[in-house]
Amino acid sequence: MKMHNRLATAFAAVAAFVAMAPVQAQDVRVIARVPFEFKVGSTSLPRDTYRISHLNGRPEMLLLRSDRKGVFVRAQEARMPRNDQNPVLTFHRYGDEYFLREIRMRGTTRLELPETNAERDAAERRTVRLATRMETVTVVAEHR
Repeated sequence: MKMHNRLATAFAAVAAFVAMAPVQAQDVRVIARVPFEFKVGSTSLPRDTYRISHLNGRPEMLLLRSDRKGVFVRAQEARMPRNDQNPVLTFHRYGDEYFLREIRMRGTTRLELPETNAERDAAERRTVRLATRMETVTVVAEHR
């Protein structure tokens, strides 16, 4: 029962954020065309072009949004050496399942997304079935 209440609360919070997104999202910082379906947290997103932005006053919160679908996600910021190359999205791939795990921005910002239960389950299924490991897939994005 507690899990059901937590899920209901989480969905209500996401719905509230989505309603406020146009007002609260900062300028789009990264645009990426992702050529495959992927998961962010527990949300599946279709292949599409995504705009990635921070929420005002919440640098750890990101909005990934396409014309068809969007999701809010909490990321942990990590610093890295200066990088003047295009931003990059990094995915972990297990068979035909992709999970967004990192966004590298131009400059010194790297945003890490946590491993989810769905990714752990995919890793276990893949390892048991084929005795293979996860692959890393990168998508080059544009900085705006």
